[in-house]
Amino acid sequence: MEQIKGTIRSVRYTNSKNGYTVCDIRTDNNADVTLVGIMPMLVEGENIVATGEYVNHPYYGRQFKVEKCERNIPTIEEEMIQYLSSGIIKGLGKMTARNIVEKFKDRTFEIFQFEPLRLAEVKGITPGKALVFGQAFMEHENMRNIMMFMQKYGISAEIAGKIWKKFGNYAEDEVKQNPYRLAEPDIGLDFSVCDRIALSQGIDPNSLERLKSALLYVLSSETAKGHTYLPKKELIGLGAKLVRVQEELLENAFDALLLEDMIFVERQYPDRVYSEEMIRAERYVARKLAGLNLKRDDYWVKEIDSLIKDYESEHGIYLDSVQKEAVKCALTNRVCIITGGPGTGKTTIIKTLIKIFDSKGLSVVLAAPTGRAAKRVSETSGYEARTIHRLLEVGYSIENNEEPYFMRNEDNPLLADVIIIDEASMIDIIMMEALLRALPLEAGLILVGDSDQLPSVGPGKVLSDIIESNAFPVVKLQTIFRQNEESNIITNAHLINQGNMPNVNEEEGDFFFIPKLRGKELINCIIDLCTKHIPERFGIDPQDIQVISPMRKGDTGVINLNCILQQILNPEREDKPQKLLGNTIFRLGDRVMQIRNDYAQLWTMIDKDGSVSEGLGVYNGDMGIIMDIDLKAELVTVRFDDNRVCEYRFDSLDNLEHAFASTVHKSQGMEFPAVIIPLLGVPKSLACRNLLYTAVTRARKLVVLVGSPAIMEEMIKNTNERERYSGLKERLMC
Repeated sequence: MEQIKGTIRSVRYTNSKNGYTVCDIRTDNNADVTLVGIMPMLVEGENIVATGEYVNHPYYGRQFKVEKCERNIPTIEEEMIQYLSSGIIKGLGKMTARNIVEKFKDRTFEIFQFEPLRLAEVKGITPGKALVFGQAFMEHENMRNIMMFMQKYGISAEIAGKIWKKFGNYAEDEVKQNPYRLAEPDIGLDFSVCDRIALSQGIDPNSLERLKSALLYVLSSETAKGHTYLPKKELIGLGAKLVRVQEELLENAFDALLLEDMIFVERQYPDRVYSEEMIRAERYVARKLAGLNLKRDDYWVKEIDSLIKDYESEHGIYLDSVQKEAVKCALTNRVCIITGGPGTGKTTIIKTLIKIFDSKGLSVVLAAPTGRAAKRVSETSGYEARTIHRLLEVGYSIENNEEPYFMRNEDNPLLADVIIIDEASMIDIIMMEALLRALPLEAGLILVGDSDQLPSVGPGKVLSDIIESNAFPVVKLQTIFRQNEESNIITNAHLINQGNMPNVNEEEGDFFFIPKLRGKELINCIIDLCTKHIPERFGIDPQDIQVISPMRKGDTGVINLNCILQQILNPEREDKPQKLLGNTIFRLGDRVMQIRNDYAQLWTMIDKDGSVSEGLGVYNGDMGIIMDIDLKAELVTVRFDDNRVCEYRFDSLDNLEHAFASTVHKSQGMEFPAVIIPLLGVPKSLACRNLLYTAVTRARKLVVLVGSPAIMEEMIKNTNERERYSGLKERLMC
């Protein structure tokens, strides 16, 4: 490792999220050197000591790659002027900076820090402006200090920025006092990192704060896996394993958290440990649903049979007895659940209900959990559907650090008489709480979905809990209507769901299994299917072929498959701009997916009539295509499947990942013309029936399974998916 000293002459590029910076310095030997590396908040004019090594970049030439950077506030007057006028203090230009430095000399920064009112001694600076300048200087210094402090532990500038936003000018002191606060959800640092910081500062491994933090972290981590609560014994056991102490020591920490209202248990369920967010959501959902669980008293309820008959006659269709039962159930009850597999007539029922409610003057809103699911139900039903997020309207609280919230709530409910939610199996407990808070007490709620699909990605298993409670009217559709004679997709989906092997490889069929027992052979097979076989034989565009894998890691996991498929389906070309982020290349034409909720992301949309609308919010699982990469403006434009168009700054591209391949969980609620499912190296925890069933039901025209016949058989036989702790069912049964 080499060490160089110098003064920052210019900052060419800074990634505000991870602190990656490209800058030029003038060394103490008067040499000009380009530095690259994690160096957050560098400012022109300051002096640095950089440790690293020289490297030769194939495009940019010789650079100094920085491993460690130490900074000092400048002491030479010209450098001080450059530093103060670099933009760190809004409204402070070079002329004013020069006047300040000329007056206070080497005490300039001391004045900004401890005596800011004295800045008013400089002509043109009012006392009010002097205080603003002093505050801005201190904020920059404190933010820089926390970033430098966190950098020692390998923590990104983005996380350091969150820490500073939460704790303000006292951020470094707060972190040193209790590093475990950084594991709280609003920061989200891994417990092991917090623990390393704490132990390096000499905290007692058996200290109460450490043990309390371990329990909170375990509870939060398990919530992210889908649980709404944890049994106390399991929580204590996982906590003891995390911090490597005896379980007895964690009992005191557990009691302390109870007294501080950091965790919650209930008298009727003393073994269930909840976070505040989860217990609030479960209680509210149970209470609100119970209040809605009433019969309709509308005058026209007595006319339901004739209403259904008139609808059949007008549209030239026939509803079977179970479909009629579903329609009657939804028309006569404030809450109704309609569940069934693919092709069982759910969309027909939705269309029927909307038409009948509309004829009686009731306003109906149709929604789905994701953009792609909303688009699909819009296309199949002929009625506009919105995502639940758009339905609830995102706003921002000025009082609460501009945190996002839903504008539709108890004080501002939805303007609708009936809410129909399609793909209801995807709704988690938090989203259900938000939806119910916005639902008027006199409105009806109809949940439509497939209870045999995977549960929601988020915590809870709302749809199955409601059904299994036996507290609400439920109609289960079983007769298959949407099935062409030459198609096996829906038939095989139901066979899999019943625990039977599918019918595969029939001549001129649409459901195939290709045995491949080696990873390389399987990958080559997928490439051939995507580029040649499926487009040539079935006339399906490669863009309409979706690879859906059970897992993220491994040779046949999503991460590796996306890397390979990008090279094959969207290779590098001179006329295709691209942007490198870490080890990921984003290229014009890439298929991408949003991987986290971003309530602040602006989008525009051109409707069918040519009108342009705008809104906020892009959500986890939204898929689209990169339509433009502007290297000068540092912007990537993505058009999502529902025609929303978003611009991403280069420093926010970590919100996206490639979507040539996606996990089964991420594909929920979506439908694709053709689906390829690799079945090789599937972990036992994922080798279950509902996962395979969910993957198969994503296909509209073609399913191709590639891999091990034994794994397919194992998945079909295995109904013991990982238990998910949820207390909603019992609450609904009370």
